[in-house]
Amino acid sequence: MIVNIREFLETCGLDEEQFYPGKKIVKKLPQPGEHKSHCIVYDWRNPDIIRIEVKAGLTGRNLSPKDLKKYPVSFQSPTYIELRVSEAQAKAN
Repeated sequence: MIVNIREFLETCGLDEEQFYPGKKIVKKLPQPGEHKSHCIVYDWRNPDIIRIEVKAGLTGRNLSPKDLKKYPVSFQSPTYIELRVSEAQAKAN
């Protein structure tokens, strides 16, 4: 699947000035109630791959198993997608 990075950033509520190769952004998604808040980590520190991960908590860090077990199962297992960045495709568009 080919994804236009500019459109992707707009859809995520990010813009090109905020997110660029070498950058990591944590977007907090607080929810009412205990152990329901989570965040989306946009990681483009590797210039060839954009990794988008849903994590329990609001820090963007991995929680200890003791803390993680309090969150819903959907936040306890790794939930991410990796997009490979290709200049050839970018130049074609």
